[in-house]
Amino acid sequence: MEQQQQGLIAILDALGAANYSEEGIKQFLKSRESVLNLLNRKAKDVRGDIDADLVRTFIFNDTVLIVYTTGRQATVKDVEDFCLLLRKFAVDSLAQGILFRGAISIGLFYVSADTNTVMGAAVTDAAAWYDRADWMGVTATPQATLRIRSLIEQAKADLDHVVVDYQVPLKEKPLYSLKAVNWPKAFYVHSLRPLAPGEKPRAKCLSLLAAHDVPRGTESKYFNTVAFFDHCVDLLKKKQKKKTRHPVAS
Repeated sequence: MEQQQQGLIAILDALGAANYSEEGIKQFLKSRESVLNLLNRKAKDVRGDIDADLVRTFIFNDTVLIVYTTGRQATVKDVEDFCLLLRKFAVDSLAQGILFRGAISIGLFYVSADTNTVMGAAVTDAAAWYDRADWMGVTATPQATLRIRSLIEQAKADLDHVVVDYQVPLKEKPLYSLKAVNWPKAFYVHSLRPLAPGEKPRAKCLSLLAAHDVPRGTESKYFNTVAFFDHCVDLLKKKQKKKTRHPVAS
């Protein structure tokens, strides 16, 4: 086992994978490989200053674990870079027909690529929350939410383009205001949006969700996902409107 590391971790599982047919499993494996390849390429492109060698992925059945080793306590820039990766991952997965739900943690962990092992406090935290949200998306754990808010306030940063506050719907629990990856924003970023010419972002998102079966009892996951999409788009429009009213002097 390697030495203890510091950084950020995301644990994500594919919704509905347990009910895949044999053909569905084959398609899932093919799509997941494609998405992971895109993620590895994205790790090399994020703002040009994230070391792609510090981003590792581990696969356990229908679960993907993404590790970003920082070598020190995470900074607000680390949070931004990691959420940029997860934003890309979420939208690529959706476009490939995979609905991932998961959680982000920040802290200490041990990782060994040789034995395909990741364990430690940060892993335990993410593992306790990755399947709690009733939607498709990526939520910061309560502890990670507090850390991210602290980093943002200390740096006086605005990370709404990658991670936002939201009353996340949880299974059998009341809503909690947590940080969540702003994957809907990718539908409005030219280099990321999975749109064909003439397609509208919200309509495209709805069509990608509608491509999946919605068994009775699971419908809330889909409508909660759409509600989050609408929230992020409203936030984007408000910011654009504010910039129009108060342009920065050149």
